[in-house]
Amino acid sequence: MSELLSDKTVSDFLAQLGSDAPTPGGGGASALAGANAAGLVTMVARLTISKEAFAIHAPRIQEIINAGDKARIVLEKAIDADAEAFEAVMSGYRLPRATPEEKAARAVRIQEGLKIATESPLNIARYSAEMAELAAELAEIGNPQAISDAGTAALLAEAAVQGALLQGCINLKSLKDGDYVAAARAEIEQLIERASNARSRALATTLQKLA
Repeated sequence: MSELLSDKTVSDFLAQLGSDAPTPGGGGASALAGANAAGLVTMVARLTISKEAFAIHAPRIQEIINAGDKARIVLEKAIDADAEAFEAVMSGYRLPRATPEEKAARAVRIQEGLKIATESPLNIARYSAEMAELAAELAEIGNPQAISDAGTAALLAEAAVQGALLQGCINLKSLKDGDYVAAARAEIEQLIERASNARSRALATTLQKLA
């Protein structure tokens, strides 16, 4: 790619997302949602740690800030990593298949690409699930003046998890490594449950405090 997707303006990114270009797609959009969730998590955390009233939670809030800052950077980079993963699959499909040897080499490359294209959204989901959980925690111990932002972070994080994992599932259908597929499906179920539970917890707290 001549220009990183993550370096585009918001307007240009959204225009390309809405075009017929293959990337960014669902994975990149999910990574961006997760990065937004991470940004909100650290915003709420910083609005908490700066207040004397929450000094008792300062050590934990600092841990959340560190985790959120790391996740935001990882998820921003994942926008481009996901596009590169898609290209890894497509480069395999473009290989010649005129001879048995070429067909065999092509099949191997495709399978390798599919694993890369599965790991990319799984990684997005892992970090986004963590952000959903941290958002739920902040809804409980964070600055109540930013409670709506904690709730929004949890919603965005769960959407990032769900969206990313859809991209992973579509690749699993074509993978022939049964052990890998089984392990990936098990992790997908765990990530979905984690994000769902965290979102429910965050929203319950947020709505209670806003009532």
